[in-house]
Amino acid sequence: MDTITAKESKTKLSEPKTTIFKKIKKRYSWAWNCIGIQMLITQGLSFLLMIILTVILSAKTGANAASEIQKYTIPIAALCFCIGNPLSAFISLKATKAAKFSDYFKKPRISAGLVILAVLATLGISSVDSIIMNIFKFVFSASSEQLSDSISNGVFSENIVLSIVSIAYVCVLGPFFEELLCRGAIQSIGGHISPGFAVFISAFMFGIFHLNISQFYNAFLLGILLGYVTLRSRSLWPAVIMHIANNSLSVLEMVIIKDMSEDKAASLIGIVTIVLAVVGMIALITFIILEKKNNNKEMVVMTTNRPSTEEVISTGTKGMKLTVLPFFTRWQSFVIIAFFILMCVSQS
Repeated sequence: MDTITAKESKTKLSEPKTTIFKKIKKRYSWAWNCIGIQMLITQGLSFLLMIILTVILSAKTGANAASEIQKYTIPIAALCFCIGNPLSAFISLKATKAAKFSDYFKKPRISAGLVILAVLATLGISSVDSIIMNIFKFVFSASSEQLSDSISNGVFSENIVLSIVSIAYVCVLGPFFEELLCRGAIQSIGGHISPGFAVFISAFMFGIFHLNISQFYNAFLLGILLGYVTLRSRSLWPAVIMHIANNSLSVLEMVIIKDMSEDKAASLIGIVTIVLAVVGMIALITFIILEKKNNNKEMVVMTTNRPSTEEVISTGTKGMKLTVLPFFTRWQSFVIIAFFILMCVSQS
């Protein structure tokens, strides 16, 4: 971060309060812009590829084109997200000068033992989510089944290339690029006032861009833990590992129960879910206790080009008026949330 001279600091503080506050709101706008750009790229490219694929398959298979397209859902998503996530992150970071990609991939400032506990905590939270979602099936069942079918069609595709691409995306590429976007770009851009609120923003956006109610709920809760670990470790690597472990377990479960009877599969998944939930909650509590003893006491957002404490104080505004209100009152927020709700309703 560049050194600010006393004269420059005085000049900044002499700016009208409204000017400083506009700068603060602009950063929140770019947090929304980041996810908006991602949606435009991924949804637009996905729509275009689906049309092209439909035309090609219709010419080859005729009436069977619709069923054949399902096999390509995850591979197409892989291509779109692997382009859209880093591109939207790059554009947004360039516009805000909040950080560089290289800032995110430094050696974590937490031990390997804490990372392992964080991984177990991730699996625990995901298992608790599954239990709750199973209780409230009337809310989550439709979107959850659609997602499961899409992943299954890709992972178990008769085409070995499509299968490998699907597994690689769900287990590795997806987690990496999603963390780069959410815990990287969005958490940096939205962390100019409060590190804690930055975690909320990244988790909220993490849920929103999945455009699926069951994934929103799951991703939001996981996103809180992923964001917190990123803050404390000052690196994306722990969050990437946690995310990879979570997604890989889901694929592994699919592979194991593939040839089982429905009752036997449900019984096995139920036992595994309960065990992971208990172990994961113990790991989460242990992580929190041990992490508080960590030498890295400061809650640091990996970001530059942020208002100084003096500038924030000079606005005469504090609390929710500097975080929640300016974040949720950007015009971009209304558009993106409305689009999210529309997509969720269409899947119910």
